[in-house]
Amino acid sequence: MARRLDRLVLCSIAALLLGCLLFLKREATPAGGPLARQPFWASPGPGRSWCPPNHMAANASLALPSRHRLFLTYRHCRNFSVLLEPTGCAEDTFLLLAIKSQPGHIERRAAIRGTWGHAGGWTRGRRLKLVFLLGVAGPVPPAQLLAYESGQFDDILQWDFVEDFFNLTLKELHLQRWVAAACPHAHFMLKGDDDVFVHIPNVLEFLDGQDPAQDLLVGDVIRQALPNRNTKVKYFIPPSMYGARHYPPYAGGGGYVMSRATVRHLQAAVEEAELFPIDDVFVGMCLQKLGVSPTHHAGFKTFGIRQPLDPRDPCLFRGLLLVHRLSALEMWTMWALVTDEGLKCTAVLRPPV
Repeated sequence: MARRLDRLVLCSIAALLLGCLLFLKREATPAGGPLARQPFWASPGPGRSWCPPNHMAANASLALPSRHRLFLTYRHCRNFSVLLEPTGCAEDTFLLLAIKSQPGHIERRAAIRGTWGHAGGWTRGRRLKLVFLLGVAGPVPPAQLLAYESGQFDDILQWDFVEDFFNLTLKELHLQRWVAAACPHAHFMLKGDDDVFVHIPNVLEFLDGQDPAQDLLVGDVIRQALPNRNTKVKYFIPPSMYGARHYPPYAGGGGYVMSRATVRHLQAAVEEAELFPIDDVFVGMCLQKLGVSPTHHAGFKTFGIRQPLDPRDPCLFRGLLLVHRLSALEMWTMWALVTDEGLKCTAVLRPPV
């Protein structure tokens, strides 16, 4: 067991060294140059997609913080080209794993590919497809090295908009378009962040008997959430952008599972809906318009495992479906422990729906 952990730790260290190598080889860009000045809505390179501002929206939002003004000014910009794209899904794909990442998160993608995401072929007779969702984040890593990663693993889906928290809604919109074109037959889709640990066998066990033709969105559902009015946090939403007292029910964006029927219904809803800065709340808004209620499942821990439970107990992980907020090294370590046949657990938690 110790030897196996040593090998996994070495793999994680190798991924970190690769990230350092990519940083050292980055293309030379002067400090304060064009990339450094680009706001979050803009395209980062010459000759790429760009959208003119909505000056009426800009003038109407002068009282808001600059970031929110920019969002409202460019919220109508909804069409960005694909820079890197994996091959589409086979018709018998059972589960699409759509993981939000960033170009510089090399070690996180390496950890997922080497642990639970290595199931991006077949698991328990089910075909899976792994895809990482990226925007553009300046010169690091250089585009040609990200293209090399894409060529090696065929799992990078990158669009020509800048990585930003407010642009996660653009990832949702463009993912839905890609699924409709390249992966329409997948029975289910798991969408999550690149710092989640997913116990694929438990997810597949939960989905056994579920009908992909029926609406289903299951995860860590948050109800009666209040919009954050604190201007100092990234989740701040002013009343002028959302005036209701509570958000509609939504599943935490760290990770949730949808059926094919819900994916297809969302594809139409996100095209019609006005973009909102917080992507998981945006999906909840679309579900509300569709009349679809998200289902809570205690096996999704999108806020991590909290005390008094041990947040690094492998026996606990064996009974869960998804746990958020693990580092790359923790991902390697937990995977080694959870899959160790010699691990003795007195009981394995099986959270009910």
